[in-house]
Amino acid sequence: MVSTPHNKILHITFLTSLSVALACNIGNASEFDFEGEIEGEWRHFLNNPSSSASHDDFTSASALLELGLYSDDGAHAFIAKPFARIDNHDENRTHADLREAKYRFVEGDFELTVGLDKVFWGVTEFAHIVDIINQTDNVESTDGEQKLGQPMLTGSYVSDYGTFSAFFMPTFRPRNFASADGRPFVGIAVDNDTQTYEASRAEDAGDIALRYSHSWDVIDLGLGYFDGTSRDPIISLANIQDGKIVPHYPLREQISLDAQATLGPWLLKLEALHQDENNETTDRVVAGFEYSFYGIFSTSTDLGLVMEYLWDERGDDSPHPFADDLGVGLRWTANDIQSTTLLAGAIIDLEYDSLAISLEAERRLNNSLKVSLEARIQDQVAQQDSLLYAVKDEDFTRLRLTYYF
Repeated sequence: MVSTPHNKILHITFLTSLSVALACNIGNASEFDFEGEIEGEWRHFLNNPSSSASHDDFTSASALLELGLYSDDGAHAFIAKPFARIDNHDENRTHADLREAKYRFVEGDFELTVGLDKVFWGVTEFAHIVDIINQTDNVESTDGEQKLGQPMLTGSYVSDYGTFSAFFMPTFRPRNFASADGRPFVGIAVDNDTQTYEASRAEDAGDIALRYSHSWDVIDLGLGYFDGTSRDPIISLANIQDGKIVPHYPLREQISLDAQATLGPWLLKLEALHQDENNETTDRVVAGFEYSFYGIFSTSTDLGLVMEYLWDERGDDSPHPFADDLGVGLRWTANDIQSTTLLAGAIIDLEYDSLAISLEAERRLNNSLKVSLEARIQDQVAQQDSLLYAVKDEDFTRLRLTYYF
């Protein structure tokens, strides 16, 4: 089924209005919090663009505000986090979103949340395969870490036997993509205004999810169930309209497990799932460890070694490039007052020897300013590794200066 964004906007507006209306019922609010951040960004791409309309350098500015209103007894809260970015070249990256706009009610061991929210599932470093609730904000980050706010109704109950949560998501948010003027660019633009859906009611079909989480001594465990529209679109050259690829969103049913064991300096991590999508059942696994060396060279700094194996049963037919890969990383923490950190990582394709390298570093300049540097580089990309080959020339560096208030 083909859909346009009009119904999506109506649903988001409705749920946001409902959240504000519920928030107005908070009596005698004792606390009002307001903070935020403003960020300037410069991105430089190391190779010439494949599109003549694109560029090597991009500058942009973004703002994220956080507003909180809380009742005296802590039972009621309204939280809103609007976000916006302006980009000098990519019109699709110039966008706004409500990361959160929710009303939360807490009564004893029960919690109810309604509105736009962000929920994260997972424990691994290189790929969060069980994280399914929120859609990726694709123009914000290439690693999938940034998410769009998801309209939802959530109920949670905390007991001695664990936390039980249920989610209902009445509307779906499609992924956003860079325009022909933007980068990374895969050679042909993806339509941001039109999508096709397997669900007969398109983005209004409604998704459900269940979650159980608990901690036993050194073990943290999460079990998840999801039934609805997949957050990962199918991008196919067979589905082109007006010179753009129209993304298709299939239905997905997914059962997942994430677990972490803390054994002294060792963190053992596992994410696994079994999914049914496109009339095909698939198993995926990410498993590995992080080992921390504390006070290296008799200093206050720590060094963590991260290693994970990423596997997908579909192999070359998987819709992502990480079907038989090894992720290796080093995390250095200075433990200084400037909160200096450095994370260097690489994902090695064990079949084609393709290499994806990443570097992330950040440091506070003072109580209000932070500088961040990021680099993403593809190396030795084999033509058979088609998903990475499409972005083999999209290496870039990104410098950000963030002001907090």
